[in-house]
Order: sequence, then C-alpha cells, then structure tokens
Amino acid sequence: MEITGPLNIGVLDNDTGGRELHLSFKADFRILNLQQQSENFQAFIKTLINEIHKLDESDTNRQGMTTILQICEQLQPHIDANELPLEETIVVNIQTQSPFGNIKISG
Repeated sequence: MEITGPLNIGVLDNDTGGRELHLSFKADFRILNLQQQSENFQAFIKTLINEIHKLDESDTNRQGMTTILQICEQLQPHIDANELPLEETIVVNIQTQSPFGNIKISG
C-alpha cells in the first residue's frame, strides 16, 4: 500500500536479524514554514489513522502502517518545536522477533 506524505520510507534488513526503517523528509516538506510543517504532518498522521482503520486486522500492511503511525506520533512534538534537522535521515531499528516494545530511534 502506498500513502503519499511528507516522508520517504525505506526498509533494510540488518545483520542482527532485525530491520531498519530509514525515514527522510521530502524536499517539498522541508521548505514549508514551521506552522505548515506541523499542519502537514498532523494531516499525514490523520490519513494514516483513517487508512489503518480501513484495513482488515489480518492485512500485512496494517502492522507496517501502525509502526509508521507510532513513529510519526513520536516525531510530531519535535516537528512542532522545530527540534529535528529535517535534512537528516532518521534510522529506526526494529527487532523482528518481537516488534512491539523494541522500537529504537537513533540518528
């Protein structure tokens, strides 16, 4: 499933048996002023929530989208406060053996 938003999202398998999400902000998002960035990101979160609710619980896209939603909800206050260097890639490590509770954001 593809959802258009302010992020480029890449998934890589790492050497430890987990996965890494690489999140980077699109150029058209980075050039917005702070208020526009905040509103745009909030709208993206609402879109994710709406799209997740449309999916059956057994749909494989649902878990991935829920993970992205959780990360975005954690990023929102930092976007609102202008605390993130938007030109840098955010790397999120996810342990595939137990994806819940083992999400670590680094970078």
